[in-house]
This record gives sequence, C-alpha cells and structure tokens, in this order.
Amino acid sequence: MVCQITVVKLEGYGVWTLTLGSDREYALQILQSKMYADLQECFSAKNGLVFSNRFDEFIAVTNQISLNDHKKIHDRLSKKNENIKISMTIGTGKTPLEADKKIQEIKRDTKNMIFPNIYGIQENSKILQGQQTNESVNQSSHNNLKILHIDVNRSTSISKNLSTYEITNLIMRLYLAISDSFLKEESLTFFLGGDNFMIVAKNDIQIDKITELVNFLISTTGIKLNCGIGNGINARRAAEKATKSLDTIRDYRRSGKIINVFESN
Repeated sequence: MVCQITVVKLEGYGVWTLTLGSDREYALQILQSKMYADLQECFSAKNGLVFSNRFDEFIAVTNQISLNDHKKIHDRLSKKNENIKISMTIGTGKTPLEADKKIQEIKRDTKNMIFPNIYGIQENSKILQGQQTNESVNQSSHNNLKILHIDVNRSTSISKNLSTYEITNLIMRLYLAISDSFLKEESLTFFLGGDNFMIVAKNDIQIDKITELVNFLISTTGIKLNCGIGNGINARRAAEKATKSLDTIRDYRRSGKIINVFESN
C-alpha cells in the first residue's frame, strides 16, 4: 500500500514579500487565501485533497494524480501568479510520514541544481521528470488511503464559559496533542477549522489502535472526541467515508448507542 504526498511551496517567498513595502501583510493574507482556494479547486477536481501548512506551503494528498496532472495544475497557477515561483515536490511511501520524508530527500538532492518546477519520486528514490508516473499509486484500484475525521463531541458545552480566543487556544492545544499522538504512528494531522481535524493515516493502522489513541487523548485532555475512519482509492473518497463514519456515530448516539470511533466499509 502506497501513499502519495505533494508539497506545494511558494519559492523565494520571504525575499519577494520585502519588495511590497511595510504595508504588505493584508496583501499577503489575501494571496495565501486565494492560493489555498485555487490549489484546493485544482487538486480536488482530480480527487485529491489539499491542507494548508504554514500558509506559504501546502500539503496535498495526491494518490491517483499523475505527474502530467501536476504539471497542468502548476502551469495554471504559475500563469495566474506570475510574480511568484511555485514548486511541487511529489513523494511516495508506505506511510504518509515516509512520503513526506522522501520529499525532503529530493529537496536535499537538488539543493545545488537549477530549480525545476516539479519533482517526482518513485520507490527507488530516483528523481523523475516529464510524463513518468508511479503506477502503483496512480493506477491502483485498491483502497490505498486511510483518512480519519475527528471532531469534538458537544464542543458548545465545553466552550460556553470561554472567550473566542480562549476557545482557539484550547483547540490549538488539542491539535498539538492529536498531532503528537498520530505522528508516532507515521500519520499526518491537519486542522480543518472549527473543532475538526483530519488525519492522513498509515494504511495498516487498525481500528483497535485508533480507538486506543482516541481514548488516550480523551483521558489526557479531558475533551470528548469522535473519530470517523474512511478508506478509499483517493483522498476525496477516503475523506468522504471518514465523514460518513462521523455521521454514523451521531446517528448511533441519537438512538442511544454511544460509540466514539467508527469505520465505514
């Protein structure tokens, strides 16, 4: 089972921002928001899913998206943002963390090269350019991806005595706790907004282990969590099933059956 991750980065971003003068922050926030929207639109059209990562960098889950598709997206966004250099680095691995680490290997290997726009990587870690793809990722019909969707159970009751910013502080501390726990399982956690988190998990993590981690988080943070598990051939399908699993947890609760972790078939 293989996971494909693409890191999209605004290259030379810090130096470029200095050319905008001191009254620039509002413009940068607008740019970053638009870039995220454009990337999400482009990759989701190919059944991928994009997560914001430090705002000048984005992480996309791109199983079944070819190098040629990446090039088309890159060309489209580069034409729309002519003043900004955009790079895409594609890594594959048996776990999401392994795929992310492969990306760092590519960047180190190409540090002294003239920077090409797109790098691709196969299992043998050789750099590819052009139309080549990793067939095990792009053409597989198996459910290679496991995605978890976690939310806070009854978040309104938890936050009723907190200010707006105190709620954010609470959620960020919870985010870090979830990230730390699942990173040990070579899985990547992202904050979706509100009280929702999505985890790109290693494919072979079992529901018993996920339940153990969720119960540990509940006991250590004092916050009740629900976790829906989804499996799919690409990011959108896996995320869809994960959210469906969350809905099932709520349906069970309304009928009087209390569970906090569920996996859709």
